[in-house]
Amino acid sequence: MNRTRRLLTAGAVLALATAGCTAYSVLGAASGSGETGVSDKVLYLTFDDGPGDETAEILEVLREHDAKAVFFAVGKNLAQQTDLGRRIVAEGHALANHTWSHEDLTGLDQSGREHELGSTAELLERLGSDSPCVRPPYGSTDADVTRDLAAHDMPQVRWNLDTEDWTRPGSATIVSSLLQAESGDVVLLHDGGSDRTQTVEALRRALPRLAAAGYAFDVVPGC
Repeated sequence: MNRTRRLLTAGAVLALATAGCTAYSVLGAASGSGETGVSDKVLYLTFDDGPGDETAEILEVLREHDAKAVFFAVGKNLAQQTDLGRRIVAEGHALANHTWSHEDLTGLDQSGREHELGSTAELLERLGSDSPCVRPPYGSTDADVTRDLAAHDMPQVRWNLDTEDWTRPGSATIVSSLLQAESGDVVLLHDGGSDRTQTVEALRRALPRLAAAGYAFDVVPGC
């Protein structure tokens, strides 16, 4: 599966609209239209697999640059760091669903998917999150997953720029990936699952340069 640059599916865009959010696509949100209320140049930073040991540092870096993001949390990790989950919400980020134990949803039956998603959704609600968004682990989805999520008004959010920080390639490589981002990109990063000190360092180096180039950092529309 090519994780490097994946276009958002039409289904994901339609799900955002049918979930009661503003009816424009993620990629179209940066078009410069005065109706969107966003910067002419905007990036959507997303963080998977947390909360983790580096989540608090990532939040500090984001705050320094007035950046908002979506944190797709794994339920079992979030259950161990509920204060950090509340902080994510309190600081204006979206705290969203990445399943309870990072299972590939396409390999589960309907009952298994409901457990993975429902348990996490209940915890998110208790922590003050009202985000309906889901990122299927590994970006793995199919017709059954899409049907089940749509039935619960839970839009799928994938990505179209993968920094590959999950491979821990070195902070310089992650910086290079971030600096290749284009307006409207949904950027895949990680704040859990492993040591993410390279991700923290890359954000410290890349965000000032992106901000100087005129980019704002916002929550994915609908999340």
